[in-house]
Amino acid sequence: MRTEMVTAAAVTALMLTANTTCAAMPAGTVEGVSGPCTISGRPAHEGDAVQARDTIATPADGTIKLQMADRSVLTVAPGSTMTVMRVEWVDGARDAQLALTQGLLRLSVPAVAGSSGYTVWTAAGPAMMKSAAAEWFVAADARSTQVGVLEGKVTLTSPVNNRSVAIPGHWGTRLEIGLSPVLPRTWGQVEFDRFIQRTQCCQSPVPEPQ
Repeated sequence: MRTEMVTAAAVTALMLTANTTCAAMPAGTVEGVSGPCTISGRPAHEGDAVQARDTIATPADGTIKLQMADRSVLTVAPGSTMTVMRVEWVDGARDAQLALTQGLLRLSVPAVAGSSGYTVWTAAGPAMMKSAAAEWFVAADARSTQVGVLEGKVTLTSPVNNRSVAIPGHWGTRLEIGLSPVLPRTWGQVEFDRFIQRTQCCQSPVPEPQ
């Protein structure tokens, strides 16, 4: 319970400090959508703007892909709820703060010229990108968080004891709420494939041979 309160307080503080300047500029745009996904309760369509504080929700048969202001691409898997808490993109520097309540998120984050921060908050604890660029996954529910990194480096931290583990490319780990993160290990392709398949979105149909 204490861990949930700590994490919820951090998320609430970030929501409250999202300034009006950032809110006035779109944090991102819907690049693709399949199924009845919503943006803060509104039906999502390709080309729609996504603002700071918007909540993206996907049903069991829906997926949505977002192109963010910094050129990062977020794919929200079926059965997920994610809030864009803050996205600041100024003079080539970024600070992105997302909250994943449940489900699975794939992040394709390119390098930028300035300073860079990219954090995904979950009930169990935050996952933070620690490399210039990264390709990574975050899966979360009310009790645990799982992180897999294809490229780059990401940390996963317990808010209870501030213990953190670094996850390099091709490795993964998990964190149970109220505990320390499990030591990372190498993930096999089968483990990554499960996440990759769940985050495929809006693929163009393969043309039939003539």
